[in-house]
Amino acid sequence: MSLYVTRSYWVLFVSFVLLSFANGAFAMQEPLKGPAMVTVAGQIEQTNRGAFDPFEDGLAKVHDLTFKQAFAFDTDSLEALGMKALTVRYPKWPDGYRFEGPLLSDVLKAVGAAGKSVRAVALDGYSASISMQDIRDYEILLAIKKDGNYLAVGGRGPAWLVFPRDKHEALKSRDDSQWVWSVYMIIVE
Repeated sequence: MSLYVTRSYWVLFVSFVLLSFANGAFAMQEPLKGPAMVTVAGQIEQTNRGAFDPFEDGLAKVHDLTFKQAFAFDTDSLEALGMKALTVRYPKWPDGYRFEGPLLSDVLKAVGAAGKSVRAVALDGYSASISMQDIRDYEILLAIKKDGNYLAVGGRGPAWLVFPRDKHEALKSRDDSQWVWSVYMIIVE
């Protein structure tokens, strides 16, 4: 076989591999079909939007949040990560509720998160940090539905971090300060 033929096959092979990688790596970067529900920023590898814009990201500006790049999820892209269900009864609640949404760990995996913790930020500016160890140890849900209905803004939406407290004794003694509701941004730190 000539050197030219060998080189041609090599170029073809490398091109195939690069195109295959690009198709897999950027599969989540399709344009959003609806409004961004949750934006993940900070130490992430995958992005689908640019840097903080003081006008477009008005709420982040009010909360003194800035970022160089981020990944915005709409409802369809959150559901595409795989919806999990979790029924939880919290002592202060009038009843138990069934929550649905992707696992927080799946959201972070989709963006290539590489930090030691995440900070979930609510619409009112409240935020709480959660260690990556807790995210690995517990199936924390980024709930977008409660009892089959999407969480509405003003009704704890667009997303709510829900811990599987009924499945883990260690979680039953914790307060609910990390159960951030009205989550619109997650910062990987």
